[in-house]
Order: sequence, then C-alpha cells, then structure tokens
Amino acid sequence: MGQLCCFPLSRPQDKLNLLQSRQRAERTSVKKADDEELVSLSKRLVEDAVSRAVQQYMEETQQNGSAPKDQGPPGSAGTLNSTK
Repeated sequence: MGQLCCFPLSRPQDKLNLLQSRQRAERTSVKKADDEELVSLSKRLVEDAVSRAVQQYMEETQQNGSAPKDQGPPGSAGTLNSTK
C-alpha cells in the first residue's frame, strides 16, 4: 500500500481534480475563441455602419449640392469648432 500513494493520480480525488482542470481549460479556450469571434464581428459591424453612413452622406451631398464650407461630415473639425 505504501507504493500506491507514490503513484500520481492514485486517489480518486486526484483523478477528479485533473478531469475538472481539463474541463476548465477546454471551456477557457472555447470562451477565448468566442471572444475573438465577437470582437471580429463587432469590428465588421462598426466598419459596415461607418461605410453606410459615409455612403449616405455622399448621396445626400450629391442630391443637395456641395456641403457648406463651415460644415463637413459629422465629427469633422469644422463642425467641432462651430460648437463652442
């Protein structure tokens, strides 16, 4: 019996702990992959929204003539300076 305690994972609790740690590692890697996918999707959504906003601005500018000199697209320096 003295030799059994020297072997790794000789106790059921040790085996259970190893199994649980492996399961946690698998969940962590899946969560990391999910997080990376969410970040990628978020970036694409933002890029798409910005692209659509720019396209809409360009279409409206063409329909209404050129934009006034003191105003530019939302967030431009001209607009920021006019709101003090």
